[in-house]
Amino acid sequence: MLAAALLLATAATAGADVVHLTNGDRISGKVVTAGRKSYVLQTPYGRLNVPRIRIWKVEKPDGTEEVLNSPDAAAVPTARLILVVMGSTFWQAWDPKDAAGLDPSLRFEVRLDEEPIASYIDAKQDPDEIPKAVVNSFSFSPADVAMEPAAGVTVPLPEAKPGRIVLKIDVPVPPAGPHRLRVSYQTNAGTAADPGWQDVVTAESHVTLKEGMPVFMAVKQDRGRMEFGGFPRKKMKLAETFKLDVQPDTTP
Repeated sequence: MLAAALLLATAATAGADVVHLTNGDRISGKVVTAGRKSYVLQTPYGRLNVPRIRIWKVEKPDGTEEVLNSPDAAAVPTARLILVVMGSTFWQAWDPKDAAGLDPSLRFEVRLDEEPIASYIDAKQDPDEIPKAVVNSFSFSPADVAMEPAAGVTVPLPEAKPGRIVLKIDVPVPPAGPHRLRVSYQTNAGTAADPGWQDVVTAESHVTLKEGMPVFMAVKQDRGRMEFGGFPRKKMKLAETFKLDVQPDTTP
């Protein structure tokens, strides 16, 4: 169900791969990683992580094809969770003297019943934010963020709306009843090659998902008093005051 986010590239551009999905949709771009669980595709709108189970075949520029699944392999009922992100941007800053070996990537993780269903990773630095500091202000821009869906989950590109970011996540329909939903911003205590993600701020609520009934959840963010400074070594201060809240979205 990637059609809306990808604008359905219905024909391959010159030199591009064409990924045919099991639901009949097609995506044009360049396959940069072909993993056991997902394929990473570079599109004109950003980098997209497509679950392998959702791919019928990959058509190469030379006309050859790689068949992964039958067209109806992923015909399982799905439910759509929609997160509406509003408020202040989450950010982190580091002293350049501490930057050796540092991975300044930030991750926004979504869990359902403590199982990760989707992650959004922003590895792009923002050097103009604070002079002489390593800074990353989290961006959901398709050009800046990489998406990592869990197996069987489909994550279209984020959509920018006036004053908000809309994240759509299609998951296999879970058992009936409310489920625990948790969202977190994380920093990497490891390396880019061997990450060790740690929660900086988190919020949770409950959600009931049903097939064919999109559920909207509002993710409200407030910067609080977090800042970068201090003596003698500058560092993030009061980061724990960043407020993150997730509740059913009652906006008309």
